[in-house]
Amino acid sequence: MVLKDPVLFLRRMLEVYSPSGREEQVARLIIDEMRSLGFRNVRMNSAGNVYGEIGSGFPSILLCGHMDTVPGKIPVRLEGDRLYGRGAVDAKSSLAAMTWAAASLKPDIQRLGRIIVAGVVEEERNARGIRQLLREDFDVKCAIFGEPSGLKNITFAYKGRIYMRMICKTRTGHVGAQHMFRNAIEEAFDLWRCIKNACLKYQSPYGIFYSLTPSLIRISSRRSTGGIPDRCLLEIDLRTPPKIRSAEAIRLANSIIEGFEAKNDSVSISLRVKDIVEPFVAKRDTFLMKALSESIREVTGEQAKFLRKTGTGDMNVFGTNRKIPVATYGPGDSSLSHTICEYIKIPEYLKSIEVYKRTVKKVLSSL
Repeated sequence: MVLKDPVLFLRRMLEVYSPSGREEQVARLIIDEMRSLGFRNVRMNSAGNVYGEIGSGFPSILLCGHMDTVPGKIPVRLEGDRLYGRGAVDAKSSLAAMTWAAASLKPDIQRLGRIIVAGVVEEERNARGIRQLLREDFDVKCAIFGEPSGLKNITFAYKGRIYMRMICKTRTGHVGAQHMFRNAIEEAFDLWRCIKNACLKYQSPYGIFYSLTPSLIRISSRRSTGGIPDRCLLEIDLRTPPKIRSAEAIRLANSIIEGFEAKNDSVSISLRVKDIVEPFVAKRDTFLMKALSESIREVTGEQAKFLRKTGTGDMNVFGTNRKIPVATYGPGDSSLSHTICEYIKIPEYLKSIEVYKRTVKKVLSSL
């Protein structure tokens, strides 16, 4: 079906459930929409990313959003001016708005340059899509990433993330002889408390963005044949501030483990780092930030606010690797991300299309 309305397009995107690793159906929908809107060079790469272009030549600007969501279905429905659905905020509305903004510039863009719109996979999991995009080495002068900053705000900084898996092992024994054996679950939880307490030393008086913050994401064990648990798994999400790189945080984790094992000689701990995203702070004095700020003021009548966020995004990965101006912007209240009542306000979504349009035009006209 050919879609010719930005709200209908977003609704159709929301109706396609696309948790990380299952983006192909929504990718096909986006490809069809891009082709119907007159994009050129529309394609899907081996990772599952979708690309489409408006205009040609140089300079070029990248508009990048992600097609995946966290797990958990939400019935898609329109209540007043609120459109509910998984991904309504995080972040199908941003990608849909970018797509329509680029398409609406087609009559004017030929003499200005090229817009590349990218829908990438697995942002919510391991950033596989943006890592693949980097390997393709797009020649762009700047990039905007679609995430819910809110209509009047620009996200310029994100914390980093280290996802760690620890396995605590002890000797098993009969439950009736519990006084003679160490319980792996109890030892693992003691280790978690050591990690949490160690991170308290890295708290900043300037707030959580500047602090090292751990979260216990998963704890699991098994009942051994003898009764006393001899193995327990911990998965920890460690959020790192700009001044703490991942190598330093991993050294801290290893030192905590070594100290714990030294005090508990019948306990062994293994550490595996499953994913690393470095913290990133974008420059605020670039032509991109100027164009985005001006466009927000023109559309909303208010000055743009610059946000630091305690999460991570594809801008972390891209900005760390490519030394060009970047920013993150998109409609929606980020406090609704990953919740069971995720919705986007239609007027905000439509106004964000205008912000993207004006920003792209200003950027390409200035280069």
